[in-house]
Amino acid sequence: MDLLKMPGVVYCEFKKKSYIIRQGEKVDSIYYLVSGTCYRTAITEKGDEIIYGVKESNNNLIYSLLGVLVLYSDGISTNQFVARSNCCCYKIPKEVFFQYVQDKPEILTQMLYMAMWELRELAGSFQARQEGKVANRLCNLLLKNAQTNQGKRLIDKGYSNSEISRFLGIHKVTVARILRVLKEEGIIDKQKEGIIILDEKRLENYAKAEKMMDY
Repeated sequence: MDLLKMPGVVYCEFKKKSYIIRQGEKVDSIYYLVSGTCYRTAITEKGDEIIYGVKESNNNLIYSLLGVLVLYSDGISTNQFVARSNCCCYKIPKEVFFQYVQDKPEILTQMLYMAMWELRELAGSFQARQEGKVANRLCNLLLKNAQTNQGKRLIDKGYSNSEISRFLGIHKVTVARILRVLKEEGIIDKQKEGIIILDEKRLENYAKAEKMMDY
C-alpha cells in the first residue's frame, strides 16, 4: 500500500491490553492495524467503561485505521483504543495522511460512511436504553458475534457477562438476568467454550423487538 511507504510512517507493535490511543489525548498520528484486534472504548464521568466497537485488521484501508475520525474534529480523542490481542500497526503522522487523501475523494466518502455508521450505532444504543429495549439489543449482539463451530452457533467465551455489559453500557447484573431468561426459554446454553445458540429464530425475534422480554 502506497500510504505505508510514505516518509514518516513507522512500524510498531502493542501488547495485549496496552493503550494505542488514550481518551483525552491530542492525536498527532493515527494507526493502520495490520494484525490483531482492539477495542474502541470510552470512560464515562461515573468511571464506567463502555465498548463502542471492536476494530480488526481489514483489507479496507479506512476500517483498519485507528483514530482517523478524530483528525476531522478538534484533534482530541473522545475514545481510547486498547489492544484486545497483540497488535501490529503502522504509525502514520496526520500530515502524511492528509497529504495522501487530498486527491482521493473515494477515501473521504468511505470515512463519511463509517462516521455515520458509528453515529447510528450510538443512537441505537441510547434509544434502546430509553425505550426499555436493552434485552433486544443484547440478543442482536449475540447474533452478530455468533460463529459456526463444529455445527454449533457459538459466541466466544470472551464475551463474558462483564464484557457484554461494557458493550451495551448496562450493569452486568442486568446482563445476567437477560441471559438467564434466554437459557430458561431454551434459546441459549452457556458452556465452557462460550454461549451456544439453540434456537436462532427465537433469538432473532427478540433481536428485532418482535417479542419483548420480561426480566
